Amino acid sequence: MTGTLLIAAGPGEWRAAWVGDGAAVELYVERGDTPPAGSIHLGRVVRRTPGLNAVFVDIGAERPGFLPVGDARKELRLDEGARVVVQVRREAQQGKGARLSARINPRPGGLDLQQLAAEAARYEPPRQLDPAAGFAAALALRLPTAPEQAITDDAGVIPELRRAFPDAVVALRSAEDWPIDLDAEFAAALAPSLGLPGGGTIQIAETAAAVLIDVDTGTPDEGSAERGALAANLAAVQAIARQLRLRQLGGGIIVDFVGLEGRGSREKVRQALAAALAGDPAAAQVLGWTRLGHLEIVRPRHGRPLSEAMLEPQSFGKSSLALAFEALRLVQREARANPAADWLLVVSPAIEAALRGAAVAALRALEARLGREIAIAVEPSPDRSPFDIVRR
Repeated sequence: MTGTLLIAAGPGEWRAAWVGDGAAVELYVERGDTPPAGSIHLGRVVRRTPGLNAVFVDIGAERPGFLPVGDARKELRLDEGARVVVQVRREAQQGKGARLSARINPRPGGLDLQQLAAEAARYEPPRQLDPAAGFAAALALRLPTAPEQAITDDAGVIPELRRAFPDAVVALRSAEDWPIDLDAEFAAALAPSLGLPGGGTIQIAETAAAVLIDVDTGTPDEGSAERGALAANLAAVQAIARQLRLRQLGGGIIVDFVGLEGRGSREKVRQALAAALAGDPAAAQVLGWTRLGHLEIVRPRHGRPLSEAMLEPQSFGKSSLALAFEALRLVQREARANPAADWLLVVSPAIEAALRGAAVAALRALEARLGREIAIAVEPSPDRSPFDIVRR
């Protein structure tokens, strides 16, 4: 599989897309706040949980990672306070720390086991050992394969991209000249519903237990109800397979297709979904139909869902932190076009709190890059947009 990586690099946050055949295939948000699956760390055991036959390990993230004892060599000491080299198997998500393993699989081109041991001996935990810290290196672990091209709208990140993707053609190109509209792709992938050819829709709901997908048919102009339902379901199959990758959805997935009477029709839908998922690097599996008439899928969950990074919990509105990073990225874009201008950010109280809190380092970094302070004004009116950028 070959593809192009598009990176909209903003202060404190990169939004990126893996593009193949002119369409977005996967979407990513990188803030450096959660170690990606595949990263290797020197950690320290902070708590043993005999009831779970596991230990919790501090790897420098917001929450300690979870290390099952069965994922460590028998001779490895896992007392509280012990140093241990671990690899992230599943990124922290849904309020839980990362799933860890002490059975290390070095990445191609990364440090080997001997080099990792030497690095671990030099430092005190917590410490990321491989890859080196940085948004591009973290993003590289999330991709299905190395890109042929890496295109960004920010010249300042090109050296980092060249280090992370030494075999790729790295280019600077305005977002207006990209093959896709990245902001539109993110907006569509965060929406709860999606239109289908022929007038049908799919609804996607993420819960703690499973991802629920409901398929509704449009009103067919002609033909039998069974043929109309089958056509709607087959159209939904392609959209569902694409959305699972775009939204980074995993775990148990239950699809409520439009009702079909015949076993032959249901088998066509099952086979079509299996074929649509065949190219998924996550190796999603179609388990079959339930007695309630739902089709079950299981897709390994390695990274956090796109919605968790971008939306408020139990909501389809963007989080204040996501909007704060979005505002800073747009200020950076405007400053490239008008480098001598001064800017005022007019924001809601929640976004102002994010800019003074979790996003403050990104705000200060952008001010240092521009060589001037960015003024912030708070507008509490709920009738206005979440933020405005005003040239002073």
